[in-house]
Amino acid sequence: MSCDCVRCRQHYRMLGFTYGVPTEPEIQEAYKEAVKQWHPDLFENYASLRADAEERFKQIQVAFRELNEHNSVGVESPAEGAPAAGVATAGVAAQSVPEKPEELPYIAFGGATGCLNAGHFTPEAEAIVARHLGKLGAAVAIVDLGGVRAYDGSFSQFLLLGTRGSLVRDARNMMSLLWHTDLGEIKLIDRGGSSNPGGWQKLVKNIAGQPKPELQIYRSNGVPFLTIANQVEDGVATAIYEFLARQKAQAKP
Repeated sequence: MSCDCVRCRQHYRMLGFTYGVPTEPEIQEAYKEAVKQWHPDLFENYASLRADAEERFKQIQVAFRELNEHNSVGVESPAEGAPAAGVATAGVAAQSVPEKPEELPYIAFGGATGCLNAGHFTPEAEAIVARHLGKLGAAVAIVDLGGVRAYDGSFSQFLLLGTRGSLVRDARNMMSLLWHTDLGEIKLIDRGGSSNPGGWQKLVKNIAGQPKPELQIYRSNGVPFLTIANQVEDGVATAIYEFLARQKAQAKP
């Protein structure tokens, strides 16, 4: 029986469990998946992400080791810094993509400028997807964040939505990655400042002629990940909100 003390609950969250007490096989499986997602070798070509990956990888190792010792899980943890059996390394990073084809969700952008769904990617979007597919699972959509008026099809700033996570490149050319298992609060607010996380349908109906809604996305530890407001056309922030809300619900163990 797994422990439910405060320290163990912290370790469960590090492995992706947002509530409840997981069983020993669930802990083992979550650990293997976490190692696949955060092994530093997968971020070898992304200096801005590698430091975060290394720190997260160490925390995952500590969490599993202490759970293993405390709960007698009975699964030997690999040496720190070494990938678990079957885990992709830099030379085979593309193999981290699930072998079974995934059924892609559809995001209704309503033909908004700079918003493309899988199957309709431009060559520029395809090049971005090819570089990051192994980290995010299957690509679902890409959104240009350079501003509607400045859109030139280059996706120099973008939000790439995948089945496992989301990747952002900002105006400083810095990249940030958020796994859906690490999704925290998602707020869709009007520009007057009132939060509307559950009533987005009403907000969409009242959006005509009003300031655009603002989408705020947070990590599970409360740290902001991304804010989207004037960079996109009406309704796009709402479409992204709806997609992420579904992915967050599905990512729960």
